[in-house]
Amino acid sequence: MPGMAPVLTGEATLRWGLLGTARINDRILEAVGMSDRSEITAVASRDSDRASVYARAAGIPHSFGSYDRMLSCDEVEVVYVSLPNWLHVPWGVKVAEAGKHALIEKPLVIRAGEMELLERAADANGVIIQEASMMRFHPQTALLRRLVSEGVIGTPRWAQATFGFTLPYSDDIRLDHRGGGSLWDLGCYPITLFQAVLGRRPIEVEGFIRRAGQAADMTFGAQILYEGGVMGQFLTSFETLPSWSAEFVGTRGRLRVSYPWLSQVELASTVEVVTRTSEVAPLSQSGDDNRSFGDEAEDQVTSHYTFEDANAYLEEVQAMERMILDGEPGIFPLRESAVNMATILALIESADGRRVAKVHE
Repeated sequence: MPGMAPVLTGEATLRWGLLGTARINDRILEAVGMSDRSEITAVASRDSDRASVYARAAGIPHSFGSYDRMLSCDEVEVVYVSLPNWLHVPWGVKVAEAGKHALIEKPLVIRAGEMELLERAADANGVIIQEASMMRFHPQTALLRRLVSEGVIGTPRWAQATFGFTLPYSDDIRLDHRGGGSLWDLGCYPITLFQAVLGRRPIEVEGFIRRAGQAADMTFGAQILYEGGVMGQFLTSFETLPSWSAEFVGTRGRLRVSYPWLSQVELASTVEVVTRTSEVAPLSQSGDDNRSFGDEAEDQVTSHYTFEDANAYLEEVQAMERMILDGEPGIFPLRESAVNMATILALIESADGRRVAKVHE
């Protein structure tokens, strides 16, 4: 009989278990350590010695040489899953069946139909399953979404983004053919941000891939057509100087983000807002010989929002606390994660077939 998640109150402390010992755990360890409503009580590895050494170094009370053994531990209420991409769903389901909540690293799913497995497991066991796309929980993303929805930049026309760095090792797990590549590892950031900010359904995509002798892609270029004719473009790469950017442009303004992905902590990030002070008349057949090119900048006003010492991982942990301890609704539903996954699958289909591909949700 599947276990049911414990009933928690707003005064409780959320007890976390780490499923895996990946380096990304460091971000969660730090974030949990900064919160007074969470603590990490257990870690599991397939190697008991590795789990024991990890636990001692991190000051974690319990260690397990088996994932299943940790899932049966009463000292764990929520599990952070940092396993390779292709193991997210099978272990996410097992976490739910053990009556634990789950925060699962991005991308949450990599195959069609997998999201339904997680949804059914969460519903059947009364638990929360959440994708760990940390920027989705940060106030900067909420600000971008609000500015666009309030019409600050007018009608959105396009969004652009980049995310790249140099991957130093050819045997890195991020190059595994089962679910690696720059599109899965980095492309989920712009796709998630575009979806969160624009709030529009992707209709069709076109992808361009460079494998450079690897099974997974090293560099990926993408174009996405959203409903309403909004265009999205992004580039990701494992073979470039570290770089990142994001911009949303509309009929009367633009938003430019200095650090959109928030994948490092304690950096400041700034949203630059540029808007036009005067209205532009619609297209006409005016015979005026003194007409302008429409590229003047004199009527533009610039303002800034700055987020100092940004820590999106702390925002992510606190969001889980509010959902589990306080019963607050989540801001990043699994259906949105499903749309993002479908977009990536369509881009891969397009790149492999050298054609435009429909997005099938």
